[in-house]
Amino acid sequence: MKLLFLSFDYLTQPLGIATLAAELQLAGHQAEVAALDDHARQEKLLRDFEPAILCLSLITGQHPLFLERARQIKAVHPHLLVLAGGPHPTFYPECIDDPCIDAICRGEGDIALPTLVDVVERSGSLPPALANWWIKQPDGTVSRSEVAPLVAELDRLPFPDRSIFDRARTGERPVTVFVMTSRGCPFDCSYCFNHAYRELYQGEGRVCRRRSVEHVVAEISRLRTEYPLQMVVFQDDTFNLDKQWLQSFSEMYAKEVRLPFHCHLRADLLDEPAVHLLRKAGCISVKLGLEAGREQVRNGILKRGMTLEQFETACALLHRNGIRFATENILGVPGTSLDDDLCTYEVNRRVRPQHTFASLMQVYPGTGIADYVLQRGFATKPVTDFPATFYEDSAVIISDKEKRGRLRAVFAFGVSLYLPVAVIRLLLMLPLRKMYEFSDRLWKGYCLRFRIYPYRQSPASFITDVRTYLAGKYY
Repeated sequence: MKLLFLSFDYLTQPLGIATLAAELQLAGHQAEVAALDDHARQEKLLRDFEPAILCLSLITGQHPLFLERARQIKAVHPHLLVLAGGPHPTFYPECIDDPCIDAICRGEGDIALPTLVDVVERSGSLPPALANWWIKQPDGTVSRSEVAPLVAELDRLPFPDRSIFDRARTGERPVTVFVMTSRGCPFDCSYCFNHAYRELYQGEGRVCRRRSVEHVVAEISRLRTEYPLQMVVFQDDTFNLDKQWLQSFSEMYAKEVRLPFHCHLRADLLDEPAVHLLRKAGCISVKLGLEAGREQVRNGILKRGMTLEQFETACALLHRNGIRFATENILGVPGTSLDDDLCTYEVNRRVRPQHTFASLMQVYPGTGIADYVLQRGFATKPVTDFPATFYEDSAVIISDKEKRGRLRAVFAFGVSLYLPVAVIRLLLMLPLRKMYEFSDRLWKGYCLRFRIYPYRQSPASFITDVRTYLAGKYY
């Protein structure tokens, strides 16, 4: 059976889609992908490839764009089954009520999607019920099945099929790749879905799982034969979660791969031995989440479970060992003030990162912060109307919203220039948010490309990536 996936663009190349494509291929099915705004490729595939199923991987905020396009496609191709998976259907399954959606997958789709496709291929229609799936019946009712046990051994899964994007994207072969070595996170940050994910899968296996070092190295070794790789970007929530694994990884990666890499770390788990292991393996840049400078915001509301001393110590370790780092921060947390956000700015200014990410607070379905805003009146009903990007707006009530939006836009540039808080306060008085946001977009692109991911590429490839980056509001 043939399936067509819609992807946000060709720049990020989501591992979820690539992994599902590999699973489907093993089950005897075929999959292709087209970017959301690449209508020409979509129409060509719908005409020549003739898929029977349209697959949407939905992230909250982006989901209206995908659903609108799905409605347009289904209006012309009414025979298409539309399946939705990803974070949005998992934590807001009520999206099954959208007329264009035939079924949604909650949780992992590795087994659930090929199993459903097998049934559709044999019977010609959706089953009445199936684990992980909410399925719309012919009479309009919806069957709601529980999730199946999690995949226990990640090494048993196939490597992601990145060729699905190679066929879609024209131009040069990628010189960087995204790789995941683990799934799940044991922490309870209130703004993140991981605690809700553990509740969804309670009694259905370990949520936190990791691939063996040998399996990860084998994947990257294969990728080196397929692409002119210069750098690997590890997408794990917390790359330094298991120090024993990191020890083994450092030794094997340094011996058999020897490529620079980027990863995401937790500052409170970072110490001198771990930094030395990362540097030995070839780590050149990392991301660290601060989220908020004030203790009562960071740990009281956001539940980070991390002291400011731990964060600053980690930053100092990275500086001493020559590893570049970017910080992640959340502004406009409901119940906080502009001064709280300026405190977060000052902490970033003090630790001197190579780049800073600052976003406005979003309240996603199923998270602890969603309960927090409802209980305290920062939202009058469960939030479902999300902006497409958390870089420009927030759907909840926050004080000084306009000034905090301006702060978000000058945050990274101000930290890099080491501008004092007094100067930032003056900038926030000026009604120049559009100019600030444009400058921020340019500065972010520069920092990511030349400071955090410093790989080489041809002028033509660089221009293509710049156009994609500037056209996408999500970044």
